[in-house]
Amino acid sequence: VAGAGLSTSTVILMGVANLVADGISMGLGDYLSETAERSFVRYEHRREEWEMRNYPQGEIQEMVTLFVDKKGFAEQDAIDVMRIMAKYPRAFVDLMCVEELGFIAPNDDDDFPAWKKGVVTMIAFDAFGSVPVLVYVIAQSVSSDPPKDVVFAVAAVATAITMFFLGVTKAALTKQPKLRSGLMMLVNGVLAASAAYAIGTFLESVLHTSRSSC
Repeated sequence: VAGAGLSTSTVILMGVANLVADGISMGLGDYLSETAERSFVRYEHRREEWEMRNYPQGEIQEMVTLFVDKKGFAEQDAIDVMRIMAKYPRAFVDLMCVEELGFIAPNDDDDFPAWKKGVVTMIAFDAFGSVPVLVYVIAQSVSSDPPKDVVFAVAAVATAITMFFLGVTKAALTKQPKLRSGLMMLVNGVLAASAAYAIGTFLESVLHTSRSSC
């Protein structure tokens, strides 16, 4: 938006509208994605439970083959382990979900439902995404006609710092290298912002040329 050379008030209005709309979209998308994933996991878990009840030997053989081929077990050892595991159907099915299907068995006692994840995503997006808009709001409150280039530069620097901090925070939570994560997030943000600014500048030049020709 700033790349199109619009006024500060227009940048604020469009920034707030975009922030709200994108925040809702991100939160709803996360909620729908999480709901779909959980539904799929529960369906597959029920299917494996049915197969274990009706074809236990086939399921045991599948796990024996998997542990021999992918885990390096001796065949007899794998048979012995799976026969013991088969005495506990729930544990056996949970193990199948991890080793065969690649997901953790569903937890019916999950105290962080999908809608909460959606709300957290929306709030986090709006909180971090509001930084450049706040810069423009402060500039507008200080002066009725703040210098666009200065405000844009301050907003860009503030956003870059925010992106780096977001990357570091994510790394701290996931036990990853903080500097690398911060720089990766910063580069990602710079590339996205640069693309948006270039598009805005291009469209502004096209529209300006069209107005001039008219």
